[in-house]
Amino acid sequence: MNVNNNALQRVDTHWAVLAVGEAERDRGIAVANARLVQQALGQQLHIDFPERDTDDDLLRRLAMAYEMAAIEGLRAFLNPAFDDKGLREQCAAGAWRAFELRRLFRLPEKAEERIFHILHLSALAYCGDRWSDLRCWYNENEGIIHVPSVAEATWDRRLLYRLFECWIRLLRKKRWDDLDRIREIIAGLRADQKTYESGVLTHDVNAADRAMALRLIALYNWAKGTELLALYMLQGEPAGIRTLLDKHFEAGVGAAAASGDAQTEVLLRWLHATSHQMVAGSLWWVARAVNSRVERFVQTVTKQQAMFELLPPQRTALQEQGLLDQAATAVVVDIPTSGGKTLLAQFRILQALNQFDAEKGWVAYVAPTRALTAQITRRLRRDFEPIGVRVEQLTGAVEIDTFEEDLLTQTGESSPFAVLVSTPEKLQLVIRNKKVPRPLALVVMDEAHTIEDETRGLRIELLLASIKRECSSAHFLLLMPYVEKPEMLARWLAQDGNAGRTISLGTTPWKPNERIVGMYWHETDDTLRGGWRLIYQTLVTTPGTIHLEGTHHVGAPKPLGVARSKLNLSLETAAMARVMSERGTSIAVANSIPSVWNMARQICDSFTPFSPIPDEIQLVQNFLRTEISPGFELVEMLSRGVSLQ
Repeated sequence: MNVNNNALQRVDTHWAVLAVGEAERDRGIAVANARLVQQALGQQLHIDFPERDTDDDLLRRLAMAYEMAAIEGLRAFLNPAFDDKGLREQCAAGAWRAFELRRLFRLPEKAEERIFHILHLSALAYCGDRWSDLRCWYNENEGIIHVPSVAEATWDRRLLYRLFECWIRLLRKKRWDDLDRIREIIAGLRADQKTYESGVLTHDVNAADRAMALRLIALYNWAKGTELLALYMLQGEPAGIRTLLDKHFEAGVGAAAASGDAQTEVLLRWLHATSHQMVAGSLWWVARAVNSRVERFVQTVTKQQAMFELLPPQRTALQEQGLLDQAATAVVVDIPTSGGKTLLAQFRILQALNQFDAEKGWVAYVAPTRALTAQITRRLRRDFEPIGVRVEQLTGAVEIDTFEEDLLTQTGESSPFAVLVSTPEKLQLVIRNKKVPRPLALVVMDEAHTIEDETRGLRIELLLASIKRECSSAHFLLLMPYVEKPEMLARWLAQDGNAGRTISLGTTPWKPNERIVGMYWHETDDTLRGGWRLIYQTLVTTPGTIHLEGTHHVGAPKPLGVARSKLNLSLETAAMARVMSERGTSIAVANSIPSVWNMARQICDSFTPFSPIPDEIQLVQNFLRTEISPGFELVEMLSRGVSLQ
């Protein structure tokens, strides 16, 4: 990854940042954390953080200092051949920090200033490996990120507004037509050029006319680079995309500089770097160097699911740390939860099927529970069946029935399964009894950290040992959020001790979402009779969580109708879940089934029933009435949005 914890620590001590002052730097980061939590949880968590009148100015100065550090490494960032990894990391780390601060700025009211602010912020997010955070910011600000009207706008502003629309589409990528529409917008600008261009050019030799001509040249090159980038993200063409992007963005930067338009010049430099990042993270960039199966897979997921880009951990695993290296017969991937493990497995599966194509090799995908195997099966079928890769699932039964016997032994003219999804226990039966006459090409072990579990770990270890003994050609891919000494697992499973590989991404600063981790308790509140309220305090835990100083009130006094004398840990947990449910789905966990029911009852009493009840909930209620009892308590709870697992 471009950003790592060491790079962030180094950029915190860059001369430009230290010029702001160490104490001011720490204060600025604390202010940013408090404001971020306030924006996300301000209705539920009352942040006790005293602001100062100078905090806005501090955030701006600090963001500029980090951006200066990033700009210092921008040349190395744009040119991988420029052999200075430290400068590349400095650029990315500076952009990471600058985005962290600038996303909290208030959006300017004037249209042109707002456009430059949003695009500048977006470019910093991309260069700092934070485009997943950028999408969250887009979703939170969807109502105010709108394209200004081009009615009555001068030609140069009409170009700017349309290019802004194109880049919003490029950056958010919600749907296929988000990108497809860009070509139409650029084509429309070409058609408008003859009509509107003459209105801003007087063809005199004065400085103002020359500056406008240069500004238009910058915008035209920006438009062409945008069109090429959108085409590549859609189709993986043209092949020499980076060279073409360099040509147009460098020409645009030069024209903007010559016109004296420093704001456009700086923005184009950042968008140039962003375009490189977008290409490097695209599925097409990965697919170009693998095989035809992978290329067909990419074509399918881009069109059907609007999946165009890899998350930073996925990009690192595939492009930098050799996930698809055929010489690595055992790979252990340590990646954060929600970091995109399944997509990595899909690329490795397609590579293995291609490698064992002549022998009709098959892949086993192992998940620890039946619920997870069903979920994995649905996803693999959705993604693989359009490209002719058959996926089957084994049941959780302890024996192999007649249907499964036929499925496993199927050969000949009919197309046999390519991927078999199973629990460890069921796959153990298949391997031990040699049910599949074809070679096992790859074993994907999802949630492989359960190998450390006292009960399930021994079964998983036995399964892996059986496969290693019975299926000598099988490769291994273990996916987990964290496990101690993963290199030992890789060496044990590899066909040759040197053929094992670990890809460790669990300790990087990247995370799929912002998190606060803390503890809560109740205190007496005398504003109500028998009153109490929840108190929350963040804890310093694993890297990547937000820490706030002090303690903070949660919700209003007495969030549940429970007397203070009857409170216990499970009811405090229920109260937290009740308050947090105001912003979306909230999950409360207890240590016993009776406690779970008690929590659900208390929360349920505080909710009003849905009116009308959504169709999906009615289907579940009808199932419960039929299979359990019309008077089953959960039926009524579902009417109020409360469920149990």
